[in-house]
Amino acid sequence: MAKLWTVLVMTVVVTYSEGRTVDGGRNDAEMIKGQPPLIGGLVSLPQVKAQQDDDYSNRLNAIQGGLMDKVSKDSIEAEANAIPSTTPRNPTGMEFNEIATLDHVDTVNTEREEEADDDFDEDIFESERDLIVIMRRMYEALTRRLNLLKSRVTSVEQTAGDVFARLTVLDCADLQAKGQTESVVYTFHMDHNGKRPVTVFCDMETDGGGWTVIQRRLHHSRSTDFNRGWYDYKMGFGNASNDYWIGLENIYIWTNTRHYEMRIDLTDFEGESAFAHYDSFYIESEAQGYRMHVSGYSGTAGDALGNEGKPDNFTADGMMFTTHDEDHDTSHEINCARYWKIGGWWFNRCSWANLNGPYKESGDGIGINWHMWRNKEYLRSSSIMIRPTKSL
Repeated sequence: MAKLWTVLVMTVVVTYSEGRTVDGGRNDAEMIKGQPPLIGGLVSLPQVKAQQDDDYSNRLNAIQGGLMDKVSKDSIEAEANAIPSTTPRNPTGMEFNEIATLDHVDTVNTEREEEADDDFDEDIFESERDLIVIMRRMYEALTRRLNLLKSRVTSVEQTAGDVFARLTVLDCADLQAKGQTESVVYTFHMDHNGKRPVTVFCDMETDGGGWTVIQRRLHHSRSTDFNRGWYDYKMGFGNASNDYWIGLENIYIWTNTRHYEMRIDLTDFEGESAFAHYDSFYIESEAQGYRMHVSGYSGTAGDALGNEGKPDNFTADGMMFTTHDEDHDTSHEINCARYWKIGGWWFNRCSWANLNGPYKESGDGIGINWHMWRNKEYLRSSSIMIRPTKSL
């Protein structure tokens, strides 16, 4: 028992001595605090030994950490003391006296960037003349682009105007409603086979204006030949500035889109004039031979189309159109257009009128005739005009 206590006391003394030597003078309280408590007053030697080894390792790691911290601090202080009085350049190229602040770094960078910009400007713009040349070229390029854009805008506006006109302007009355006050040649776009544009003369003066002229014969040395076949009378021919026939298909489209009135103006070689006005006028389709319907006559020329409501063998109202190659008249003996060589018309057997006959300047006979006014005398001029009926 005495030997056991002796061994225990010696172990405690040795451990205490080693702790003070290795720890470099740490207080006894810390050393004692790290010892495990005794259980029942007795602890085996292996347990004491293992606990000592753990404490020794922990203290050694702490000493090494402290030494590393001390070495790092000492190294930094030594390097700082070794810096010469002259200020060297740091790796970034900035100058500083002791420790460069962030504001100083920003200032140096800004100055270097400005120097670089100055160098760039000097390389490109060696003189004011170079700058002027470049600015002028930029201005010219922008001007060309602007002109191109203006041209495209103008083209778009014209296209939009054409489309709008096609949708909203059907005849000369529509043109007048949009502010056209003078007589003019105008082109309309009719919705028929081929969608061919139709150019007509718009009379904005006669009886309030707004008239679409569908046929015109003028006095001049070179008159248009009206002795033509079915196709020409269907599609139209001539020149709207002089003599022309607008075409049966166009007349059919107009008069079946709206209710139209019709006016016929005539002059003779004596300089006198007359007119015939019809409150209603329309024709049927090609399948029905472009049959004509007129009513409501008034005027000074006489009713050579309806015979004042008293139809006979020369009344044109209700007749189909006839040309020398398409015979739709009521005569069983002849084709009126071919026999008399008087162009196309709404012949019966044959007619009280024929405004598409051959142009002749003197005498009487088969020519441009309106028998209710000048019988068989040749007429100097004629025109057939239509306008939407104002009362409808």
